[in-house]
Amino acid sequence: MFNTFDAVLPIPSAIQKHDGAMPVSELKTFHVPEELQIFSDEIMRTAAFFGLRILPSPDPDADLVLKLNSGLGAEAWFMRIDPSSILIEGGGKAGLFYALAAFSQMLITALIKGPAGAVLNCGTACDKPRFGWRGLMLDSARHFQSKETVKAVIRLMAHFRLNTFHWHLTDGQGWRIASDLVPKLSNLAALSPGQYTPDDLREVAEFAGRHNIRIIPEIDIPGHSRGLLAAYPQYACDPAVPGKEFCLGNPETKEFLKKIFAELLSIFPDSPIIHLGGDEAETAHWENCPRCKAAMQAGGFRNMRELENSFMVDMTRFIVEQGRTPMLWGTCSGQTYPADTIIQSWLDIREPLRVAPNGNKVVYSVHNSFYFDYPANLSEPFETWMFELSERGIYMADPYVIWEDRLKDTILGPEACLWTETVPEWRVMQKLLPRLAAYSECAWSPAEKKDWHGFLRRKELLEAAGYHDFLKENIHMR
Repeated sequence: MFNTFDAVLPIPSAIQKHDGAMPVSELKTFHVPEELQIFSDEIMRTAAFFGLRILPSPDPDADLVLKLNSGLGAEAWFMRIDPSSILIEGGGKAGLFYALAAFSQMLITALIKGPAGAVLNCGTACDKPRFGWRGLMLDSARHFQSKETVKAVIRLMAHFRLNTFHWHLTDGQGWRIASDLVPKLSNLAALSPGQYTPDDLREVAEFAGRHNIRIIPEIDIPGHSRGLLAAYPQYACDPAVPGKEFCLGNPETKEFLKKIFAELLSIFPDSPIIHLGGDEAETAHWENCPRCKAAMQAGGFRNMRELENSFMVDMTRFIVEQGRTPMLWGTCSGQTYPADTIIQSWLDIREPLRVAPNGNKVVYSVHNSFYFDYPANLSEPFETWMFELSERGIYMADPYVIWEDRLKDTILGPEACLWTETVPEWRVMQKLLPRLAAYSECAWSPAEKKDWHGFLRRKELLEAAGYHDFLKENIHMR
C-alpha cells in the first residue's frame, strides 16, 4: 500500500512508518522562529501551488513547526508526522531547506487525486548526506545562459540536495566575464553571445548562498584559450598563429593571469575554492617556441609536460597565497600537484588511487558516469566522443568505484558536468531532467539504500503526480 514517506527522493537514511495519518485539510498553520523567517515564503508558495492555504502563526504548537536542532549536522534533517502535527528539524538552514523539499514531494503525492481525502502518513524520517561535496558544473562558456537560467539551475540543484555549483566561465569559444582587463573579449562568442557583468556574477553568488550552495568559479588555463589569445596574441607562443595555449616561457603570461584571477577572487569573495582548469593543453606550440624551450632547459625539465606542471603549480601557489584552495582537472599533465590542490577526476577511474598517496583530495566526475551533455539514449543526436548516459548508468555509478576502503579519506564527492558545445540555453533543463534525480540519489543517499527499481517506483510516482510541473514552477519562484 502506498505511503507518502515512499515519495522522498533522494531516499532518506532512515524511515520509520507508523500507523495513522494526518489529513492534509488539517494543515492550516505553521510556526517558524524569528531567525528562520526566510522559510515562511517558501512554505506559503509551496502550499499555494497545491491550492492550500497555510498561514504563519506565533503559536509554537502550530500544525507545522520548523526548528533548528544543534544535535544534527548542518545538512541533516528530521521529520515527524503525527495525526495532528508535523515537526521538521534541521541542523542548519540547509537541513531545513532539504527537509522542506522532501515534504513537498510527500505533499504532491498525497494530493495526486486532489485535496479530498488526502493524507500524510504518520512516521519519522532522519536524513544526512553521504558526501559533503555534491556538485554540478555548468558550462556557460560555450553556450551562454542568462542569469535567470543559471538561477533556475541553482534552485533545481538545491531542491535535489546538491550544494556545489562549479561555474565554467571561460573556454576557447567564449569569455563570459566582462572585464576592463580584457575588453577585447566582450565580443568573443563563437556559439552564442553574452557576458556577465561583475554585478551579475555577484548577484548569482548571493542567490546561490541563499540556497546553501557554494560557487566554484573556473577560468581555464593554460589551454582552452583560443579566443583570448586571438584577441591578445602577445601571450601566445607565436602571435601570428596564436593557437589555444598560453606561452609558458613568456614571463608576462603569468603576471597577466594573476591579474585575471585576482579580479575573479574579488568578484567571488566567499568562494573558498577556485578552479584553474588545466586539462587538454597540447604541447606542439610549446615544443616549437624558443621561449618555452629556453624555460624548459633553465628549469631542468625533461619535457614540456614538466614545464606545464611547474607553471600550473606556480599558479596554484598564487591562489593559496590569496587564502583560497586551488582546483584542477585531472590528467592535467600526469604530474604531481601540492597536496592542498583538489583534483577533479574526469577521465581515469584509477586517478584517485594515483593521487591519494600525495594527499590530494578528489572530486569524482568521470565522464561516462556524470557528463550530462551525453545522450540519455542513442536516439538523441550525439557526437563521436560521447557515450550513452542513461538514468540507470548515473544511478549505479559510485565515486569510490570499488575502492571505498582505500579512498574514504580522498574522495570529497561526485560532480556532474553539463558541457554545452552541443547544448544551447533552451536545452539545459531538458538535459538535467529527469536524470538529475538519479544523480541526486547517487550523491546523497547511503550506498546500502540504493535500489534501482525502488528509485524507479518513487520517480514514476512523483512524475505521475505532476512533480516536474511543480519543479518548473518552483525553480523560477525567486
